[in-house]
Amino acid sequence: MNTSLSFNNLRQQTVLTVYAHADDEVLPAAGTLSLMSKAGWSIRCLILTDGNYSSSSIKGTRHQEAEAAGKIIGATYEFYAFEECNFSTQAVIKVTEEAIKSWKPDLIITHAPQPEKYGHRDHEVCAIAVSNVATRKNIPLWYSAPPVFLRGFEPNFFVDITTVIDEKISAIQCYESEEEKSFMQLDAILVLSRFWARELGQKDGYFEAFEISRQWVGASFFTALNHVKTES
Repeated sequence: MNTSLSFNNLRQQTVLTVYAHADDEVLPAAGTLSLMSKAGWSIRCLILTDGNYSSSSIKGTRHQEAEAAGKIIGATYEFYAFEECNFSTQAVIKVTEEAIKSWKPDLIITHAPQPEKYGHRDHEVCAIAVSNVATRKNIPLWYSAPPVFLRGFEPNFFVDITTVIDEKISAIQCYESEEEKSFMQLDAILVLSRFWARELGQKDGYFEAFEISRQWVGASFFTALNHVKTES
């Protein structure tokens, strides 16, 4: 399903993102979250770890950087202090359930599941746990694109972020402590965004890609469809 999304006509809703590390939310989804925010969505970002393996030696730096990014994309954050590479699926299930109870999200976005040899151990644990909760709670779930090693990721939903590409770049650049990583570089950000555009056959523009794992169609869709059939 190759499609693009417009958020302009959606009622106010809440999206909850659950990611292992601060910066995981902006790399694949800053543009989409910014568009949602502009359309009136409530953007809630849950970050699992405290950045103890961060490139910065100053405790709390990654969380401060996240809040700065949030001001750009219109998101609010909740932080946990799990130790990187040392937290369980059960721990993530618990905090995700707590967040759902508090925020009642209409949509959840998280890491795409990837085998550990291709991805980050924390991303995989997070993806498994959040998928478990979304399934049991019957909540729509999108997986966002990994920043590197796209093996196993099969996007079926694309969002045109051309109008907010500068905001995406600025949000990512808030993470100054991580700026030396190759996938945080400006050229890498633009190349990946253009790659998704070309996957859709677009000559211009920038896109973000998602894999819809769980989705529902509202009753209004069928009402409108029935109306069209009646008129034809």
